[in-house]
Amino acid sequence: MMIYFETERLLFRDWQESDLPKFQAMNSDFDVRRYFPDVMSSARSEIAFYMMQSEIAQHELGLFAVSLKETNEFIGFIGMQYLIPTRHFNLPFMPCYEIGWRLRKAFWHQGYATEGARGVLHYAQQKGIKEVYSYTSLINRPSRRIMEKLNMTYVRSFQHPLIRENHPLCEQVLFHKYLSGSEINDINQ
Repeated sequence: MMIYFETERLLFRDWQESDLPKFQAMNSDFDVRRYFPDVMSSARSEIAFYMMQSEIAQHELGLFAVSLKETNEFIGFIGMQYLIPTRHFNLPFMPCYEIGWRLRKAFWHQGYATEGARGVLHYAQQKGIKEVYSYTSLINRPSRRIMEKLNMTYVRSFQHPLIRENHPLCEQVLFHKYLSGSEINDINQ
């Protein structure tokens, strides 16, 4: 197992085969997927799992598997991915690095997502990344709060091109952050 970095309570590592069942269960949980158009099938989760595993192996950057230091239990993922425009998914701010997170429900409301995202920003800065974006549905207040705690700046709202118009998740909000020397100080706040 390769550990790329850590925070006070969390380890950021590559994905292990033993993570797959918990990852699949997390993605099939309606509460976890509340702000997504659907839950993910086991097969879709498995495809995502191997894609994330490959991206980290190639770039030492991606959506990292996250474990608790104290117990080594897998709690979800937090990381950064490079978004490039495609024929079906092209937004004006692409290409860009996007920070994101998804945690198993048992680990919500304990500050792990914010702590982990701060760690990811610090790691990204060390890798030479100058700016990051994050977006979510307008109604996803928990993720928006994390973006605000990261001192990300609200840019604008937009309609997600892959979600049908008038769907409650169609309106998205975009946040942005330049990474600078002060980012190091933000890690421990």
